[in-house]
Amino acid sequence: MQTIELLNYIKQARLKGLSDQEINTSLINEGWSSIDIQKAMENKGELKVPKPNDELENPQQTSKAGTSLSMWDAFEHILLFISLYVLATSVALTLHYFVDKWFPGVIEDSYNYRYKDSWNLTLLRGYIASLIVSYPLFAFFFLKVAKRTEEYPDVRNLNARKSLTYFTLVVTFIIVLVNIISLIYGFLNGNATINFILHFLITVSVSGAVFAYYLNQVKEDKKING
Repeated sequence: MQTIELLNYIKQARLKGLSDQEINTSLINEGWSSIDIQKAMENKGELKVPKPNDELENPQQTSKAGTSLSMWDAFEHILLFISLYVLATSVALTLHYFVDKWFPGVIEDSYNYRYKDSWNLTLLRGYIASLIVSYPLFAFFFLKVAKRTEEYPDVRNLNARKSLTYFTLVVTFIIVLVNIISLIYGFLNGNATINFILHFLITVSVSGAVFAYYLNQVKEDKKING
């Protein structure tokens, strides 16, 4: 039992990046004999964890593995954000369609209304098709990236993740800001109808939800990374 305990201690210490010298000193201070420590450290079959120095023995291989990992993670993040943009846009446009259908802003003549209604129905089919495709893609990549980030916290420092996150924050902030300005202008101009207000609420709700989530992600990244 002591051997297993010793092996587990060395394994966990190496995973944390501690050198064998640091591990040896710590174990000696806890009362382990230097002979047992040496035998345990040489037991690679049980530990299945390379020494920190072993990673430097083949820097080219380590570099390739790290580059491949980062590139794949970056690729997944790009697909995640693309599916997010399509999903958010489709949700907003679908809700805008029903607002115009149930709370029309301007009454038009029958001919133009029938033509416009037919065109809007075609657009609605496109919005729904986008939802059907983008939602499962977003859910898949979101869960996969979340699991990956939980297993490997270093993914939070990925340049692609940071760039896409801040780009999303900037875009959603601009959308919300422009809509707030537009709402105030509508009130001042006496044009704040129910249709106009509902369109405002939809756009701000969708953009604001995305902004709030990724702003929280940035705060969590700062806490974890210090």
